[in-house]
Amino acid sequence: TRSGDVWTLDGTWLDRLVARTNFTDNESRMYFDRQMRNNGVYERLEEMGIEDGDTVSIYDFEFDYERYYLYRPIWRAYKLTR
Repeated sequence: TRSGDVWTLDGTWLDRLVARTNFTDNESRMYFDRQMRNNGVYERLEEMGIEDGDTVSIYDFEFDYERYYLYRPIWRAYKLTR
C-alpha cells in the first residue's frame, strides 16, 4: 500500500525473507536485494509509480528506494524501526 511517499509491503514470503536476513551483514543485505529484484518486487513498485527517495517499509525496517543502486553492489542504508 502507498501513503504519500511511503510504500508499505507485507506478505508471507516477505515475512520469511526478512526473518532470515541479517541486515547488519553486507552479504546478507545483498541476498535480500537480489531476492527482491529476482522476484519482481522492485519492478512491480516501479510499475506502480515508486520514485527515487520514496520510503519502502517492510515490517520492522525501512529503506529509501534508489533505482540507481538496485543494479550495483553499493548498498543503501536500512534502518530498523523497532
